[in-house]
Amino acid sequence: MTKQLMIYENIQPVTSDKHRTVAVKVTSHDFASELTSVPLLATEIPFASAEYPVIFSAPNAEGEHTPLAIVGVQQGENLMLNAEDAFDARYIPAFIRRYPFVFAGDKDNQNLTLCIDEDSKALVRDGSEGERLFDDNGEQTEFLKEILKFLQDYQYRAEMTKAFCRKLKELDLLEPMQANIEFRNKADSNMSIKGFYTVKREKLKALTDEQVADLFKRDGLELIYAHLNSLSNLNDLVERKNAKLA
Repeated sequence: MTKQLMIYENIQPVTSDKHRTVAVKVTSHDFASELTSVPLLATEIPFASAEYPVIFSAPNAEGEHTPLAIVGVQQGENLMLNAEDAFDARYIPAFIRRYPFVFAGDKDNQNLTLCIDEDSKALVRDGSEGERLFDDNGEQTEFLKEILKFLQDYQYRAEMTKAFCRKLKELDLLEPMQANIEFRNKADSNMSIKGFYTVKREKLKALTDEQVADLFKRDGLELIYAHLNSLSNLNDLVERKNAKLA
């Protein structure tokens, strides 16, 4: 089955009739085992940059970029998962933490519906363990109310992220980049990673005082420098891959 939104298999609306007895217990992140990158909210960049290389995607059909945390260097392999399929990192992106829940809506996101991955292994149908979504009377539990708040905040920050990326594009700060990766004693495994964008330092330095001040007031400078400093984390991913190849 084709994945939906990168990690979901079967997105369906959450209803008290259908999910009255269902509980959720996430015991692993194996649903993200084939990811090589994870979408980030702009406000996550300072936290994610401490552990992941943070880059920007190529523009989509609408010409928009997305911040990404790189978690793998080879297609279909997430190097940030440990032997128990849990993220081996202090910070886990919100995109991962919201699973198996997600909002679905129309193109303009005016009408959003709380949905869940019906095929997720995190669902406990009889509610015998984990967090129930509804009580026996069909009312939302505190757990489900917190999930709704989390996703509403996620949606709000996603719009802020789009505005941040539009500002980077408006200032012409993003440029396509390529990373050449070499592995110890495994020259036949050397590769190049393409198709991502980073902020060009020279273009950043060429901004006017007014543009820099505007970025500063929007907290944009903090995010840009966190992104630039994070690129050295690619070496850690290469070391993880070296360990696997060994």
